[in-house]
Amino acid sequence: MTRNEALRLRAIVEQAAASLPDKEASEGAALFPRLTHGGSLVSAGTRICWNGTIKRAAVDLWDTDANNPDNAPTLWEDIAYRQGYRIIPATITAGTAFAQGECGWWGDVLYRSTIASNVWTPDAYPAGWEAVQ
Repeated sequence: MTRNEALRLRAIVEQAAASLPDKEASEGAALFPRLTHGGSLVSAGTRICWNGTIKRAAVDLWDTDANNPDNAPTLWEDIAYRQGYRIIPATITAGTAFAQGECGWWGDVLYRSTIASNVWTPDAYPAGWEAVQ
């Protein structure tokens, strides 16, 4: 495959990935474009691969070093999934409770809920979660 063919294929993959829901997208962070710091416009809602995770632009911004997720975190949003599993939020409401057996990320650890309608974080109620190995 030539370099031009590879670049065209990459563009097709990135375009297709853009339409994936966040849950599915989280399983393929490498499918998303990376910042180049070339100064181009990044439209609000654009998802990128950043350090192996997906970030979404919260506003229109320019692709510069000053605007990357590390240097300007308020310009970027985390998606609510990592590797296909929800990220456990600090506050869990009844509407976002975890089902018994449902897995979620708390920091860098994947946990499985041991109770139904779990509205506790692993720190707040450790008995409601078990680490997944």
